[in-house]
Amino acid sequence: MRLISKGYNIKFIQTHPSCSNHEKRYVFKFFSLKTKLHYVIYADYHEHDFFAVKFYAKKDRKSNRKYSNIINKGDVANILITCAKSIPELLKIYPKASFGFIGARTIDVKSEKVEGYKKNQRFRLYKYHVPQLIGDKTFLHKSYPNASSYILLNRKNMDLVKTEKAIKNIVVNTYPGLLNIEF
Repeated sequence: MRLISKGYNIKFIQTHPSCSNHEKRYVFKFFSLKTKLHYVIYADYHEHDFFAVKFYAKKDRKSNRKYSNIINKGDVANILITCAKSIPELLKIYPKASFGFIGARTIDVKSEKVEGYKKNQRFRLYKYHVPQLIGDKTFLHKSYPNASSYILLNRKNMDLVKTEKAIKNIVVNTYPGLLNIEF
């Protein structure tokens, strides 16, 4: 399946100073015409010019499970395309930036389903859709099924092996639930 969706327009909201393991957070928002929900995109900037891109439905903003909740209204392609629109915006500021998508485990209260860390549903979506959205001219695509992580290593970095190792360390230190997983 090729993506024919165009996504939605994103709007830059603000930059926050560090609130945890990252240096700053870039905040974007958009509205899905299909789900009729507002979404928030966080691009958390870490050392080594690495951004962890996250998103959630604004209605879940106070939930501890905001990244794990299932909306299930059939607009995944548009939402992923829209989140990817933050990447060229951030590359204007950080031309050597690399990006990562870490698939949060699905927690479905209704069906009492909690996914494991490996090859989860969100990771499978990222692994399938991100290469269709973003080519390999600027980025080297790397997937880590055991940690449900997908990384875009910017080819402008001189030592991609060193950059990849640094990003792996950032991910493991930022998401402690992945510590016991072979990355």
